[in-house]
Amino acid sequence: MQNTRQNFNASKGFDEFSAGGPLSKNGAQGQSPFNQTHGSMAQTTQQNTANIKGKLGSLDEMIRQLADELNYHKKEVQVLRSEKESLESVLTMKTQDVRKTLTNELFKVEEEMKRHYAHQKAENARIQQQVTALKGEKTALDMQLLELERRMAELELQVGHDQHH
Repeated sequence: MQNTRQNFNASKGFDEFSAGGPLSKNGAQGQSPFNQTHGSMAQTTQQNTANIKGKLGSLDEMIRQLADELNYHKKEVQVLRSEKESLESVLTMKTQDVRKTLTNELFKVEEEMKRHYAHQKAENARIQQQVTALKGEKTALDMQLLELERRMAELELQVGHDQHH
């Protein structure tokens, strides 16, 4: 394949046709096979047949090697597709695991928040009851204080009234 690739030039064709080979326009003899004598024509025909057979053999070999290379690349593509599918599968599984883990964590956090909320609500209610009780005690003490102040004022009046008599 290497040899054939070196001899073939896409813009010029095979080197033998363009670079002075027996089939070139300007061959080594400087003339085309049609201008040669009858004896050399037979020799040229044999060379052409050998060259054409050689070229066909080279082309067949190149086709076989290209087919082998194409098959190799097809297998490589299949391997890469298989790896891609495997990686996608692993990624999907990991994504599902992460989603499941995060969902579980979210559920746990929500449950903990509900528990803390209920605890805080109960604590707030207990403190509110204490505040209400303390306000009631303060009101009762304020009333007792007013009663005591009124009584003291009465007693002072009585003491002041008793001293003048």
